[in-house]
Amino acid sequence: RAGDQITVTGSATQPVRSDLAVWRLDVSTQSAPQLAATRAAATATAAVRTWLVTQGFSDSTVMVRTPFTMVQNEWINGMETGRILGYRVSQTVEVRTTDVDKVATLAGDLTALLDAGVPVTGQAPEFLYSALPTIRGPLLADATRDARSRAEEIVTAAGAKVGRIKSVNVGVFQVRRRQSVDVSDYGMYDTSDRDKDVTGVIRVTFAIE
Repeated sequence: RAGDQITVTGSATQPVRSDLAVWRLDVSTQSAPQLAATRAAATATAAVRTWLVTQGFSDSTVMVRTPFTMVQNEWINGMETGRILGYRVSQTVEVRTTDVDKVATLAGDLTALLDAGVPVTGQAPEFLYSALPTIRGPLLADATRDARSRAEEIVTAAGAKVGRIKSVNVGVFQVRRRQSVDVSDYGMYDTSDRDKDVTGVIRVTFAIE
């Protein structure tokens, strides 16, 4: 019949390896005089930056964010007394580099800084894949071929033939940890692992001849 059609979903996956790492190290100091807390934070931040450079990161890849100061107020029985106990100053040092393996190695060991008395904590590194836009098109082409192959298997078994494409609906991309089955309706981008699988999904409606 003229209105006969079939709608199938096709997918394609490509393994990739992250080529960009973002690593943030947080410095936090506290003191009763605000000036003392600020100076301590600046000293600790400089120590973190120097350590990163000695580990082989260039100056251009290390950025120091603006410090943030928080007032430490006194509370008694759930009520603020108006008395200031001190100040906490926090500052972040961020590394953006293509040396993802070095970041992965250093992120697990900050003992050199801690032994030197630097009040630093490291956030989990973010591992990214910068060439994602260049593989989206080829992935969708492979997903379309996969959809047609599935449609042909179904339709041929029924004694008919797959015709032209009547409509296409491109789904979200999933950037997942290698061999993970996690998905999201809105797409996902896992940054925890260096090795990832990028999956493209497409929903295609074919005419049946």
